[in-house]
Amino acid sequence: MAPCSKLTILALLGISSAQAIDPIVKGEPQVLGIATDPRLNRDSCGSTRMQNRTFWTCRDTQNFDDDGNPTWQITSSTASWTKLNEDGSPLIEPFLDGSKGLLMSGDNGLDNRNVYFSLQPGQCNNNTAGQCGDGWRYAIWPDSPPMVTSGWCFGPVTAYTWILNQHINKDFSTDIDDPSVTLYRMDYDPGKATDENAFPLVSVVSGAFWERDAIPYGVYGNIIRNRTAYLFGQPSNNNVALAKVPADSVEDKSKYEYWVGGAWTNNAPSKDDERAKIPNASAGGQGTYYYSNIWKSYVWIGQAAMSVSAEFYITTAPNPWGPWAEPKMFYSGENGSADLSAYTLQAHPHTVPRGKNQIYLSYTKVDHKVGTDFDVYSTPLILVEWE
Repeated sequence: MAPCSKLTILALLGISSAQAIDPIVKGEPQVLGIATDPRLNRDSCGSTRMQNRTFWTCRDTQNFDDDGNPTWQITSSTASWTKLNEDGSPLIEPFLDGSKGLLMSGDNGLDNRNVYFSLQPGQCNNNTAGQCGDGWRYAIWPDSPPMVTSGWCFGPVTAYTWILNQHINKDFSTDIDDPSVTLYRMDYDPGKATDENAFPLVSVVSGAFWERDAIPYGVYGNIIRNRTAYLFGQPSNNNVALAKVPADSVEDKSKYEYWVGGAWTNNAPSKDDERAKIPNASAGGQGTYYYSNIWKSYVWIGQAAMSVSAEFYITTAPNPWGPWAEPKMFYSGENGSADLSAYTLQAHPHTVPRGKNQIYLSYTKVDHKVGTDFDVYSTPLILVEWE
């Protein structure tokens, strides 16, 4: 399987025009199974492609005990690999229990209490959950998958993830509405890797790349196009804002530009600057930004604000800054039985085979295990065809 098709390279270089479109679902979406590491109870996974494999990062993770119940130890972030077919689509295969799905693998070292995105000093990092003794915790949770900035097709891979330094209570309330943001860097060289279960090495570029009360660019999503990284941020007021930086200069804040009042500027706006707001750039919840070669359009797919159901919305635009179409719902998945039944709605554009007018979706489905105090998480994988 070739790591990159010609269309992939053209998309990264930005060699095509763009437009807004009105997507229409063709037929009935197919539930292909679940994406899972059977050893783990795992929350909120998203993915990106690293050459011949898909790389996933996830939030809170637990082992299962011998009775199939999650253990009490929580690890705030973990990772996985999944395989691709020759055409680049996800490798769906049968499991021992008769079901089928996408098998996740890799060494998270949970018995050794490894956290993929490390907790920093001052974040109650004497345990893997960031749990503090006063009932609060530092929830260092990735909101979007790593952004690959080099090594898409061959050679060493570099990727980045921005994560809020969230300090939350048991009811998910926070004492800081807009915390600072840590920028993590991942490095991986497939040509030199001797252990297929090993993950990209993670380092911290800055524990406060975006300061407290700033717009958290990159946390909400990203698109790489024309060697430029477009970074979306959504502060606590739910306005979506946009910054851009050369893909090879992510760590250099002096190279960033910000979309304000219909133009690019070197001056970062405040989180309450209405001129930085991009209308309809999402439906308000968590999701995925990408560029569609078939549609020649920028796309966002995800969840509505304040929703805990598997209702997928979509909006498109000719440019990352818009104008974005009014978001519309196009698919509703099965909800779980727990109170927080479904969230972390994601699209996986890197798994769409060349020339196919389709998209793969996933979400976190939460079911309460009857007779226990536990909730069990799963990640359904869905294939949607477009007209």
